[in-house]
Amino acid sequence: MEEHSIVESVLDNLPVALFAKDATDDFRFILWNKKQEEVTTIRAEKALGKNDYHLFSQESADYFRSVDKAVIKRGSLMKVPEEIIETKNGREVHLRTVKIPVHDKESGRLLVVGISEDITEQVKSREQLERLNRHLVQANQELQQTQMQLIQAEKLESIGRLAAGVAHEVKNPLALLLLGVDYLSQGIEPDDPNVEKILQQMRDAVERADRIVRGLVDFSSQRSLSREPTQLSRVIDEVLLLVKHELTRSNTKVNVRIEKDLPLVFLDMSKFEQVLINLIINAVHAMAGVESKLIKIRARSESLEEVVKNQGARKREVFRSGDRVVILEIIDNGHGIAPSDANRLFDPFFTTKATGVGTGLGLSVARRIVELHGGELTLENREKDPGAVARLILPTKLETAKVRTVTGRVKTEETPKEIDTGPSDLTS
Repeated sequence: MEEHSIVESVLDNLPVALFAKDATDDFRFILWNKKQEEVTTIRAEKALGKNDYHLFSQESADYFRSVDKAVIKRGSLMKVPEEIIETKNGREVHLRTVKIPVHDKESGRLLVVGISEDITEQVKSREQLERLNRHLVQANQELQQTQMQLIQAEKLESIGRLAAGVAHEVKNPLALLLLGVDYLSQGIEPDDPNVEKILQQMRDAVERADRIVRGLVDFSSQRSLSREPTQLSRVIDEVLLLVKHELTRSNTKVNVRIEKDLPLVFLDMSKFEQVLINLIINAVHAMAGVESKLIKIRARSESLEEVVKNQGARKREVFRSGDRVVILEIIDNGHGIAPSDANRLFDPFFTTKATGVGTGLGLSVARRIVELHGGELTLENREKDPGAVARLILPTKLETAKVRTVTGRVKTEETPKEIDTGPSDLTS
C-alpha cells in the first residue's frame, strides 16, 4: 500500500501528462496523473473508467482511437504528430505525445501508455514569431519600395541637371545631319569624292545621337534592381558621355585608368550610372574656383586581405575572407572635405551646396545603391594632395550565382592601361 502511494505521488508530480488505456476494455482510462488533469481540465475521478468518446468530441475521439490502434499494430513506441485538444472552457491545448504498447503479464491486459508534453506556449511563441517575421518581411518590402522610389526621385533630379548637356550633345549630330542634307540637296555629281565622306559623317552623327538618347532613356527608366556581369569600363564610358557637357562647361579634364584584365562586376547599369554621375558632378562642384580642374578615375582589383589591411574590419562584414573585389576611385583636386562635415556626408538632406542646388539626397542614395549591389562607398580627403576621393568597393561575384563567369579572374596584371574617353576635353 505504501509503495502504491509512493508510485502515485511520483506520477502526479511528473512535469508531463501521463495516462494509460486498457486496450482489452474498449480503451478505457486506468491512469490519469495530475498534469493530465491540468492539461485537459478533466479530473481523474471523472476520466478513469471512461474512454475518449466519453470525454472528448467525436472528431477528437476518432483520431485518438485510430492512433491507439496504430500503436498496438506497430508494437513499439510511436511519436504522435502534434495534437490539439479543446478543453471544456474552450481553450485549445497543443500536445506533443508519444505512445507505447505495454503488455501486463499478470493481468493479461494490453495497455496503451501515453506521455504528453504541453507545448501550447511554445506554439503560441512560434506563431507570434511567424507573425512578426511576416510583418518584418512586409515592412522590409515596403522599405525597399520606398528606397527605390527615393532612388528614382533622385535620378529624375540628376536627369534635370543633365538635360541641358544632353540637348547640347544631341544638337551637334543634328547640325552635322543638316549640313549633309544641304550639301546633298544641291545635286550629286557622279565623281564627287565628298559624297561617301559626307554619308559616313551622317551615319556617325545618327549613331552618336542614338547612343546619347538611348543612354538617357535607359538611365531614366524605373525598374527593380537587376544585376548582370558588366565591364566597368563600359559603364564609365556611358557616364562620361552623359556628363560631357557638364565637364566641358566647367573646363574639367578627366583621366581614366583601368587595370588590365579587370574582373567583371555584377551591376544594374542604370542604377550604377546614377552613382557615378552623382559622384562626378559632386567632384566638379567641389573644384569650384580651382584653376586646373582634374578628375582621375581609377579601377583595380584586390583581394579582401589587401582591402582591410589598413581600413578597419567593417568590410569583413560586407565581403567574405579571400574575396576578390574591384576598387573604383573617383579623385578630384578640389577643396576637400571640412572636418566638421566628414561624419555627415551621407546623412539624408545634408548638403554643403547653396540652397536650391541639389536635394541633399545624392550621396545617401548613392551609398544605398552601392550597398544594394553588395558593395561599399566611402568619401574622404586625399592623404597628401588637395581634394577628395570617392572609393567604391565592389564584389566580383554574385552571391546567388552557381558558376563564375569565364572572364572573372583572380590574378590580374599589375600594369594598368589608359582608356581613351573619346571627347576632346577629356585627357587620358
